[in-house]
Amino acid sequence: MFDSDKYQQTWADIKQFASTKFDLLKVGFLEKAARIVGLILFALVLVLLLFAVISFGCLALIYALGQTLPMWASALIVVALWLLIMTGAIVFRQQLFINPMLAAISSILFEPTDKEQPQQSTDIVPAGKEVSHE
Repeated sequence: MFDSDKYQQTWADIKQFASTKFDLLKVGFLEKAARIVGLILFALVLVLLLFAVISFGCLALIYALGQTLPMWASALIVVALWLLIMTGAIVFRQQLFINPMLAAISSILFEPTDKEQPQQSTDIVPAGKEVSHE
């Protein structure tokens, strides 16, 4: 009644389809993982550059204050300012660092693929006709 060649062909097609879907899943995962790693590396470089700018700014401020105050007093003022900045960064780390990073990562992970994006309605209403929204 049923031809075994058709079953074998169907089974081969199912295997090929599953293999293709699995490959697409791997590619999608690698794309998202690469974007997340890139985002984390960008944030790390940005933090290191910001640290360097603030450090050199503090050294310049010590030198500038050293013109009018003793060097030890200007160093104490800048160290106190540095500690204040670091304390503020630790206290507000959730709002400044963690929440934006998690939002960016979750937007990468949960963004819809091309097939999952909703289609926009392109209904054109002729002039003079009203559309009821009931």
